Formats: sequence, C-alpha cells, structure tokens
Amino acid sequence: MILNTHMLEDIRELWGFRSFRARIFLAIFPTTIALVVGHFATDRQHPYDFFVEESYVEPPTGSRGQEMTINWKVKEHRVCQGIVERQLVDPKTDVLIAVYDPAPTDTRGAEDGWLRKTFRVPKDIQAGTLAYQAKLTYHCNWLQKLMPAIAIRYTIPRLTFYVEK
Repeated sequence: MILNTHMLEDIRELWGFRSFRARIFLAIFPTTIALVVGHFATDRQHPYDFFVEESYVEPPTGSRGQEMTINWKVKEHRVCQGIVERQLVDPKTDVLIAVYDPAPTDTRGAEDGWLRKTFRVPKDIQAGTLAYQAKLTYHCNWLQKLMPAIAIRYTIPRLTFYVEK
C-alpha cells in the first residue's frame, strides 16, 4: 500500500489529537512489554551440552574417603548462574547412595571444552560400582531469577566408577 498525500495529511491530523497518541502508546507499550517478557520466559537454551562418551572419572577406581575428579567433555553455549545438586547413585537400582550439599555452579566456564569437578567418596559407602550425576538449575536471565519456577533445569548423564573394599 502506497501512502498518498491525503493519507499523510489524515495521519498528521490524527496525530494532533491527544487521545490518538494515548491510544497508540497504550497499544505499543503493553505489546512491547509482552514481547520482552515472552522472550525471557521462553529462554530454554542449556548453558552446556554434556558428552558422556568422552567424559570420565579420575581415577576410575577409588576407595572410601578418596577425592575423585569428574572430567566432563562439554560444549559451552553460555555461562549462567545456578545451583548444582550432586549425587551418587546405584546404577542398577537407581537408589540414591549419597547426596552432596547444593553448591553454586561454576561461572568461569569451560576450559578448552572441559568442566572438572572434584568430590570426596563418603567413608561409609559400600564397595561396588556407583554413578555420579548432577541436577542443574540455571538462572540465565533476570526473569528466571525473579521467577525460579521458570529456571532451566536438567539432570546430566551419569558417569560410573568403582569403589574398592
């Protein structure tokens, strides 16, 4: 549609009315707010993708009370604040063996595509094969911080290791 001279004059005349300007504002302002809030509410991109095939526990066999390191091969999409809840699980029965206190996620990002996390094997744990897993909760924008119910939540794949007698 091409604007002709009469249409431009009509628009200029309408713009002169305070009520017309108010209606334009009342239409544009809430629409803009809805678009911004909608954008942040639908932000679901995980900060990291975890590749279990290339990841490993070091050492692969440990003993009670020993420190072990999880070496995750990751693809980093972004760095966000969050909480990690780490767990040791029986890989055969899915029974929780140990739950560590929730901790803030690392906001330094991945180094060369790797995230490394250290944990101590509980001293009273039974010998056998165990799996390390973590439940992640990320707040990547102001709306997710304001409304925790829409935070990004996911559980990373399990990595298994063996605890000696």
